[in-house]
Amino acid sequence: MGFSVGDRVVCSADKVLGNKPAKQWYGRLFRKELQGVVQGTEGSGRSKKYVVCFDEVATTKAFSTRSLKQLVALENDEAGPTITSLDEAAFTHNAYSDIDGRLTNDDDIESLHEVDINENNCSSDVVSSDVVSCHGVKWKVVEGVLEDWRCAPQYGAHILWGNDADELQRTPIDYWKLSFPLQLLPDIVTWTTASLPAGTSEGRRDLWSTEDGLFPAPRFGERYSLPRNRFEVLLRCLSFCPPSEAKGNDKWAPVRRLIDGFNERRVQKIYPGWQLCIDESVSSWRGKDGNFCSDGMPHVTRIDRKPKEVGCEIKNCADADTKVMLQLEIQEGAEIMCTREYVADYKLAGTAQVLRLTKPWHGSGRAISADLAFASVTSALACRKHGLHFTGLVKTATKFYPKGYMDEVEFAELGDDITLTTTVDGHNIMAHVWGDKVRKCFASTHSTTIPGRPSNKR
Repeated sequence: MGFSVGDRVVCSADKVLGNKPAKQWYGRLFRKELQGVVQGTEGSGRSKKYVVCFDEVATTKAFSTRSLKQLVALENDEAGPTITSLDEAAFTHNAYSDIDGRLTNDDDIESLHEVDINENNCSSDVVSSDVVSCHGVKWKVVEGVLEDWRCAPQYGAHILWGNDADELQRTPIDYWKLSFPLQLLPDIVTWTTASLPAGTSEGRRDLWSTEDGLFPAPRFGERYSLPRNRFEVLLRCLSFCPPSEAKGNDKWAPVRRLIDGFNERRVQKIYPGWQLCIDESVSSWRGKDGNFCSDGMPHVTRIDRKPKEVGCEIKNCADADTKVMLQLEIQEGAEIMCTREYVADYKLAGTAQVLRLTKPWHGSGRAISADLAFASVTSALACRKHGLHFTGLVKTATKFYPKGYMDEVEFAELGDDITLTTTVDGHNIMAHVWGDKVRKCFASTHSTTIPGRPSNKR
């Protein structure tokens, strides 16, 4: 494609002025498109360039064909991309790229809806002008998002004590009582009494030592009037369910009531702020593996990147304001977890986990933040449909997300970024990539791309 003298074209300001001058002129909008007029040509053949005059910045410069766009083509696409649902996007798009790179037509749509969360299937990104199409979802390249789509207030968290006690007079035991499911205490005493002691524990006996060394001795016996032997017997017998349940088909029965009680208590006593965080943790386990014996941990997980690599994996929801853990969900193994709520509706385990962990606050307008284990376009839309907002780091669950385009787009220097937006079911979604050494790609339904306060890396 070529241009003629007098044609009106557009080119981004950073290419016309250079990256740093463009930022000085336009700040956050340093990639805004400037209008110019073709004045002539330079060179010939593959080295041919067009001399363009940009009146807005009083600059004349030569560009190759790839750097320029005709103004008419831009005006025809001003409305931007809007689709009514992901299902419509899937059924109106005539070709898809599956995990092996093969082309799949409309007859194979059903299987595409069940692609595993670890696929990276956006190699079919189609770029036309400033619109990127990924599996039928059209994303428009924009200069930035300057207005927050979330209109709810940014409120803080507080504890629902339920009495007028002076906060300064509260002791650590008061905070423990606030979190522990006290309604289970009578039953725990009954079940523990009915349990038989088994085994011994040597690792904690130093806590009853009375000999000072480099540090003062713990002296638990003197401080708490609890003999060591009695403590160990109580610990060996401690039970959170009836003995008959512990030997039943539910392998997690020994702790299920405790976890459920904890979650209920947090909903009753903690009023979280407007930001919630979803993540995972590991409770260290050095005992037996239930895969090889009848009395071990039912499902042991190994995650190398965790400080405690082997143990019970737990998905968590926490309040970003107070850092208080709000909800826990034990990971019981893939076969069991695939039967949990929301999995059949959304097909993605991460999306289902986000919705289950935030269920007590559906419809509250709170903003959810999550990492790559949970983040996807599907998660963002699911949160919006349940009255929440979402921001997450997208890496593996890339269906409907312009990951291919974001991985290939050129940046002038570290710290540059690009933003794309789309609308699905009336919900706005932002795709944002930040050009670090390893690019960070985000999907979000709220906030803006206005620069914040500088943050120095540690």
